[in-house]
Amino acid sequence: MTTPPFDGNPFRSPGYPQPAPMPPVPGPQPIPHWFTTKVRITLVVCVVAALGLGVLGAMGIYWAGRSGPPSDGDCLYLTQETAGRLAYHRVGCAANNATYKVETAASRNSTCSSNGYVRFRTTSGSESGRTLCLALNVRTGDCLRDIEDEVAIAKVNCSDPAATDRVEVFSRSRDGKECEDADDIRIYYGPPMRVVCMLPRGENI
Repeated sequence: MTTPPFDGNPFRSPGYPQPAPMPPVPGPQPIPHWFTTKVRITLVVCVVAALGLGVLGAMGIYWAGRSGPPSDGDCLYLTQETAGRLAYHRVGCAANNATYKVETAASRNSTCSSNGYVRFRTTSGSESGRTLCLALNVRTGDCLRDIEDEVAIAKVNCSDPAATDRVEVFSRSRDGKECEDADDIRIYYGPPMRVVCMLPRGENI
């Protein structure tokens, strides 16, 4: 072995030849010491959590979209809040508590086309001042209670002792004379145009 000539630098390490690398050992390679079972479990938990957050985010976006201002054709029911104010709650039109359907929704202080509608004006949120014309979400054969109260009115089973009226709907009509001996008559210009008759309990139920 020969030693490189001294170049006058006392801090230089003498050069020694490096040993040749060892050939790879045949067979499966050992798992790095840091990739333990605990680490693998942690990674799996993180992946599952990330996927879960993605699903929750999608649900949040969906419900945020669903909770926007009501549009024509949406169904809802009303509740009495503090200080005598009314609040609406949107539900599917097939739900038993879907008392009303939004027939028209205007972004101004407008009127409804007949006295048969419940006129609801929003007073809070980004859609403040929006006018909703609400028609009863009923069909022939439905039974109702508390028809005189726009909040308490509800669809009930016709065998329920609380049922006071049975509904009869006349399509393509706006003539209140269709309803004989009715407790209440609602004329809706639609679409579709129709007359809703609420017939009192007795032979009608």
